[in-house]
Amino acid sequence: MSEIENLLRISLPHGVRTDFPSPSPGIGYSAVLVVLWNDTGEWKLLYTRRGDLLADHRGEVAFPGGHVEAGDSGPLQTALREACEEVGIPPEQIDPLGILDPVDTSTGFRIWPVVSLLKQAAELKPAPPEVREAFWIPLAWLMEKGKWEWRTVPSGPGRSERRAVFFGPYQGHTLWGATALITVRLLEVLPGGRIA
Repeated sequence: MSEIENLLRISLPHGVRTDFPSPSPGIGYSAVLVVLWNDTGEWKLLYTRRGDLLADHRGEVAFPGGHVEAGDSGPLQTALREACEEVGIPPEQIDPLGILDPVDTSTGFRIWPVVSLLKQAAELKPAPPEVREAFWIPLAWLMEKGKWEWRTVPSGPGRSERRAVFFGPYQGHTLWGATALITVRLLEVLPGGRIA
C-alpha cells in the first residue's frame, strides 16, 4: 500500500459511507468521484470538461458525478454510477478510500466527494453531450505553490458576491468553484499538499 493510499484511508473524514445522512430542507444531494491514478509513479487526478450545450455549468471543469437518482443508496453508489455513465470507468475498477466533507453550492446542492483509486489503466470514454472530454492533472502540478488564488465572483441576479478558489490554468483548463475547493481539501490531506 502506498503512502498516499494509506494516508487517505485513515484521514478522510467520512470513511466509505454507503448511505446518505438525512437531507436538509431545500438542499439537493449529488456526489462526485475523485479518482486518483498512479501512472508509473506519477499520481494524477481525473477531471472532466462539461459539454458546451448544457443548461448549467457548460464548459466547466468538474469531477465525474451528478445528482442522486431514485434507488441510489448513498454517495458511493451515486458517484460510481455517474462515473461509469460519464467517462466509462466500470465500478469494479474503482477502489473507494473515503469521503471528504461535503461542499454546498450556490445552486442549492450538497456535493459529496468520494475519493478513490483507479485499480488499473482504463480507457476514458467521455459521453457527449454531457461530457466534452476527460483528462488527468498531475498531483505534483496541483501542489505547486502559487497555482491557486481566492477571488470574489458574482453569484447571479439578486445574489451577493461570494469567494471562490481558482487553480489554473492547466493546458487551457481552469479549475474553480466547487471543483477547485474539493481539490484543495484533498491536497490538504496529502503530504506536502497544504496550500494555505
